[in-house]
Amino acid sequence: MKLSTPRYSFCLLFQLIFMFLDLLFNCISLFPRSRDGLLVLFIFQDLFLVLSITAMLMTFFSTYLFQAGLVEVLVRKFRAAAVVCGAYVCGSVALHAAWLLHRWPAPHTVSTPLLTVLFTLQRCLSPWYYFFYKRAALRVSDPRFYEDIDWINHQLQTH
Repeated sequence: MKLSTPRYSFCLLFQLIFMFLDLLFNCISLFPRSRDGLLVLFIFQDLFLVLSITAMLMTFFSTYLFQAGLVEVLVRKFRAAAVVCGAYVCGSVALHAAWLLHRWPAPHTVSTPLLTVLFTLQRCLSPWYYFFYKRAALRVSDPRFYEDIDWINHQLQTH
């Protein structure tokens, strides 16, 4: 199945919107007004992270490589993006859970060292996530992933 340009553009638009919303939620979460608002904000941020990963997986599933069972080529090409995206999602969920568990009973308490480490880790991973996610979204649009049998054969022979 060939990924058409309008379909890919639509999917890419949603992926970029999800990335932008994640960045926006990261900025807004620094200034919580209420713990209920913070909970809703974190739920939406995690939801958009799951949706962005789902959109990326849908583009992978529509490639000829995946449909022909040549998943190892996709894994080899997008391993770094998968690792960074997975680490960022895990870091974000861990930060949100720790933040809510720590601040829910007493909203104006001082941060713990664990919360500081998780916050720093999540914020340091975020630029890498944005870079690798956007790069993977753009690289998967390469027409060779959808039709070029010679290129696929060459990829399988070199590794």
